[in-house]
Amino acid sequence: MVVGCGGSSKTSDDGGGPRPDVAPPPADDPVEPVWDPGSNLARVKSPGQRMHFTEGLPFRILADANDKLAYECPPGNPPYVCADSNMEFFIDSVSVGVVPPNADNMNLWELRLPNGLTAGDHVITVKFKPHKANAVDGLVPIYIYVDPLPSKQVVELSADLVLSGAMELDWTDVVVKGNGHSVRSSGGYSGRVVIKNAFVTGLAGFDNKIGITVTTTGGVEIDGSTFEATAPLKLTVNGSAPVSILNSELRSTNYVTYESSDPNRSPILELSGSTSGAKVMKGNNIGAGIVKITGMAGWQIGGLTDREGNIFVGPRCVLELDGSPNAVIQGNYLHHDYYGGFSQGFNLMFGDNTNGALAEHNVIRDASWPLQNFGGEFRYNLMVNSGHDFIRSSQDNARYHHNLFVHAQAPNSGFDGAVLFYGGESGVVFDNNTVDVGGDVADYDAPALVLSAANVSVASLRNNVFARFKNTVGWSTRALVAGGDNEGSVAAPRVTSAGHNAWHNPGATQTMNYLPGIVSGTPSGDVTTDPMFSGEVPEVPYKVPEGSVWLRKYGVSAVLAYYRSLYTPKVGSPLIDVGDGGNGLDIGAIGAGNAHPDDKFGSVLEP
Repeated sequence: MVVGCGGSSKTSDDGGGPRPDVAPPPADDPVEPVWDPGSNLARVKSPGQRMHFTEGLPFRILADANDKLAYECPPGNPPYVCADSNMEFFIDSVSVGVVPPNADNMNLWELRLPNGLTAGDHVITVKFKPHKANAVDGLVPIYIYVDPLPSKQVVELSADLVLSGAMELDWTDVVVKGNGHSVRSSGGYSGRVVIKNAFVTGLAGFDNKIGITVTTTGGVEIDGSTFEATAPLKLTVNGSAPVSILNSELRSTNYVTYESSDPNRSPILELSGSTSGAKVMKGNNIGAGIVKITGMAGWQIGGLTDREGNIFVGPRCVLELDGSPNAVIQGNYLHHDYYGGFSQGFNLMFGDNTNGALAEHNVIRDASWPLQNFGGEFRYNLMVNSGHDFIRSSQDNARYHHNLFVHAQAPNSGFDGAVLFYGGESGVVFDNNTVDVGGDVADYDAPALVLSAANVSVASLRNNVFARFKNTVGWSTRALVAGGDNEGSVAAPRVTSAGHNAWHNPGATQTMNYLPGIVSGTPSGDVTTDPMFSGEVPEVPYKVPEGSVWLRKYGVSAVLAYYRSLYTPKVGSPLIDVGDGGNGLDIGAIGAGNAHPDDKFGSVLEP
């Protein structure tokens, strides 16, 4: 909880400033140690902490493994198949299955239990046998709850349900048992789809099957419903009807298909169409798979209170928008559970013709590239960990400001730069951000900003903090603001305006801040001393209890407020009130001293 003096923990929207007396995250879950790529390791990947499931329904568990000597095994390239390695799964300390390496998928360790679990509380653990080594226990146990089937009227399908004409699909206050059948619409369908306070299970099955495939002009309303052990949903809405996905749960045991090299196999919810009606997604929990929105403008995804935000925690838990401009994305928690085994690891992904977005007050955790090809304004967000880059590519004129980027893990793959622009982006603004890449633990040996080609340009690079980088490796010239990895010099500037940035990188003594000539003119007002943050940072490992986040006991507002308390400059910090812009503007994402109207990180979202 966030506790404020005098009963109030929130500062005014126009003044910003720190929340007083922010409590640390509760110790509700075991803190998972840092994943060390140099050790033999294992962990439960899915389900996540404190998730709920239903007695007797099909159950699935995924695990991650790190095998130091797997490269010795055939076929000589990933995925390696070591005859002496396996993953063993345990429920309440009792072995429930042993899985060999998957010959088709790198690091995909999955066990399916068709008859599910008994009601009650359970503990999931794993043990991994690496190649030529002793077995190792998983890093932490996962605690889950299994409930009886809800007591409601039951709708059972004995064949596929085909919707036609204007007939309405109304599943309100029911338990739906699909028995392997699916729901689909015929051509010209115009009815409404209403799934309200329902429990849905058993539609279709694994292997890329779809549980509900509907195209309609009648609108879709899903509210207060749970989908468990059922196949994905594919909904297309045209005309002017509304679409609302509210307060529902898509559980980790749903029949998403995972393929390590192909994320396109794993949407759990696909929304598309040309409707001009309102489009809202709020208050949902997603435990597995991609939510993909295609060709639909103007979505409201989350909101400015914890109850409105969507919680994504699990493998391939991703929000992807394609051809869907002008989205508002607020107050969400997006964690693609990712440890390098699944390639093409994005988290918040923007495809073609997806511009004009506002993304603010979100927590975005993990993936190779947590943010890809963003277009619009990205502000007041917390981003935790990246495999390669926090931001990979951008759209023209995108603005990134007052965001906090932190590493709370060891390196799990090759770093390409905290921010990587390579696709001809122009006019990008990157101001008032704090980038703390973790120092010795993360060993971040790539630049802070890579402008990899002559046709890439940044309009403004001002008032940022770049902390705890290491000497760059693999770049022709060691610089934290760099060109491409083979560019020792640039023929013309790629940054129009830079200055008043803070650099504190004791491990990068052989790396300059700016590649000569990459900035037009000479940057001024830079700071090169300790920024003096209030907390003991970097905070490694990540301590936020995701079980409490999932259960909505510890909201996104509390996560952001806590990180604000860690990264607020102390009295005497060289960051305070010296940002380019005056009027109390600080260097970095979070201010202190005189109030500034843009200082809103961690102080706007409501519990």
